[in-house]
Amino acid sequence: MNLAFVLIVLKSLTLGAYASPQSEYYDFDSINTLSGYELKSALKQILRQTHTARSYGSLNQIYLESDVDKTYENDGSIVDMYSENAKAPDQYNYSKRSHQCGNYRKEGDCANREHLFPQSIFRKQSPMRSDFFHVFPTDGYVNNRRGRLPFGEVDNPEWVSANGSKVGTNCSGPYRGKVFEPIDEFKGDIARALLYFAIRYEDRVANWEHDMIDNTRDQVYSKWFLDILIKWHKADPVSAHELRRNEVGFTYQNNRNPLIDYPQWVDAIWIQGQKQQRKRQETRQGPKRKQQNRQRGRRSQRR
Repeated sequence: MNLAFVLIVLKSLTLGAYASPQSEYYDFDSINTLSGYELKSALKQILRQTHTARSYGSLNQIYLESDVDKTYENDGSIVDMYSENAKAPDQYNYSKRSHQCGNYRKEGDCANREHLFPQSIFRKQSPMRSDFFHVFPTDGYVNNRRGRLPFGEVDNPEWVSANGSKVGTNCSGPYRGKVFEPIDEFKGDIARALLYFAIRYEDRVANWEHDMIDNTRDQVYSKWFLDILIKWHKADPVSAHELRRNEVGFTYQNNRNPLIDYPQWVDAIWIQGQKQQRKRQETRQGPKRKQQNRQRGRRSQRR
């Protein structure tokens, strides 16, 4: 993360919120009083109403504007989260539409489009398949190695990409399936893209199947996976590249990733949402617990 950029963001912090470059996009009159999953559903309506679905093929063209490297080498190549080296020269990169896959046998052969939320889960249906905010340009070979694996954290990798992305058994939380771990520089980017997906498509997930999701409209993701996303979101703040990409995405399909504009909404939605659910559950269980305690008291008196 660029230190100068972090300082700029910190200076823009006002009353606990990052100033959005398109603050008029959000209906603050209707959402200012909301928190938890009510806030999530209100944002979903804004995203859905403004979203103009584009063709899947047009993504390759917009990447030449949205994902040009102006942050790392600043060399006009395409930023690929699976091959970009944030601290050293890239071993390979892509810059032209002619570099699109095609066939590949190794890293660096060609680039294609990576659905961070695997498209096989939603059976390649629209508008999810072409939604700019979760579909990114990546190396075709690394994309294939990730496949439909969940994201996670790996301490004993069975495979490592040129930039340090890993495949192996998850070591974070209770889940012990195979996962894909990106490099630290892009963990927040990926987390915010997947949390955007949870907001935008909360009403679609009920019948989907994958270890990442819990099929509920509220939380959307399994607890182990949500914990990882929130951890990554906090550890890797919004970057200059994300801010530029968000603006291009707004021009391209007329909606935005609200978690790039207002990162604090992650906690406001999921942390508060979980707290509110626990409180409601405790309230519902209250009378039952009181009755159980009375029954225990009677039994102890008889003894």
